[in-house]
Amino acid sequence: MGIYAGGMNMEIVYRILTWIITGTGWLLLMLIFAPFIIGLSPVGSWIILPLIYGGLLFYNWKRKIKKDTLSEPAGFSRKQSALIWIGILLILFSGLKLITFDCNVPKYVCGINANYCFFIPMFLIAAGMTVFRPFKRHEKGSSFGITGILIGVLLFFISMLYHVSNYDFSGDKLPIGYEMPSAMQERFFPDGAYNFEIKGKSMMFANSAEWSCNVSEKDFEKFRKKHGYNFVLNRTDVNEDKEVGPLSYSDDDWQKPFYFYNNRHANGGGLTMRYSVPEKKLYGRYSNR
Repeated sequence: MGIYAGGMNMEIVYRILTWIITGTGWLLLMLIFAPFIIGLSPVGSWIILPLIYGGLLFYNWKRKIKKDTLSEPAGFSRKQSALIWIGILLILFSGLKLITFDCNVPKYVCGINANYCFFIPMFLIAAGMTVFRPFKRHEKGSSFGITGILIGVLLFFISMLYHVSNYDFSGDKLPIGYEMPSAMQERFFPDGAYNFEIKGKSMMFANSAEWSCNVSEKDFEKFRKKHGYNFVLNRTDVNEDKEVGPLSYSDDDWQKPFYFYNNRHANGGGLTMRYSVPEKKLYGRYSNR
């Protein structure tokens, strides 16, 4: 027991983290074969699948966790600690995105992306623990860390594939870490814009958004010149899509003067915008299909 003196608590943390890494890995492996088991026995699969996972966890403890002893020369290893913490952060962050992708959870807290509120404290804790409270050197420490990173990267790509990016937002200023890609924000929102009302989402290959925001005429002029948007004054463009809301009102419903821009494609996608001069407000709609 002397070798654990003053480090028992960190040894417990180490064991918990290695369990999370290996348990997640076996869970992913099991889920690959789950469809075949469910196809063979739709009812019995509810019993079979937990039994299989329990067996994998027992194997994991017997052949991996239990045999992961302290290595010689005895001492602390910041390298192993860093690998393990990086793997854990990737697993937790990507796993959280997968679990909450279809849940009605707060996306922004005090004008900041909620993911930042979770990830930044976790990163600081992991970095502090790596520097000031590293784990003791273990036989399998590095392999656990590398395994965790690989699992985390796999989870990240899965989460990106199935995660729905929800663009819905209402507020005076866009939050830090706003979900919409920065390239889209630059195309849609002029510098100096405020009072945003945005609806939209992106999932796999579908991407759409509908918005309004207040912006001065001066900033609007800079915006359209910067991007080369050929806005037409009071709509003389006969290609306006009458089905595009909130741009579907007839010309008589809009206070004049207003500027109209329409760049729709044959597949129904494209970008449509209208700037109302009396309201000092830009309306827009975009879809890639």
